[in-house]
Amino acid sequence: MSGFSLLGLVLLSMAWLFFIGGAAFNFQAWRTALRARRGSSAAPAGGIPFLPGVVGSLASFFTVGWALEQGYAVHWPWLWIALPLVLDVYCAGGLLLALLGLARRSRKGRPGA
Repeated sequence: MSGFSLLGLVLLSMAWLFFIGGAAFNFQAWRTALRARRGSSAAPAGGIPFLPGVVGSLASFFTVGWALEQGYAVHWPWLWIALPLVLDVYCAGGLLLALLGLARRSRKGRPGA
């Protein structure tokens, strides 16, 4: 194993760990913000917007590339590359949750619903 390969392995594992930790932190901040009541004196916990999802997507891109280079069959590589963006609640996943939440609120507010 060359020095460049070892450096790449270390950086790739650090990227995956950052994604896992950042996505967990964002999820916890999102849950705290949902549970906080309006007008409460507690400051809302802020998350890390976009960064864990993007880092996870880049890590997935390089992992899928490595797997294909080694001869592994990776079905739907675009799905595995886009999945970290959706799993992070302060990235594309948060946008989907917000759209679903707005749709639910508009149905609740209608008379007869």
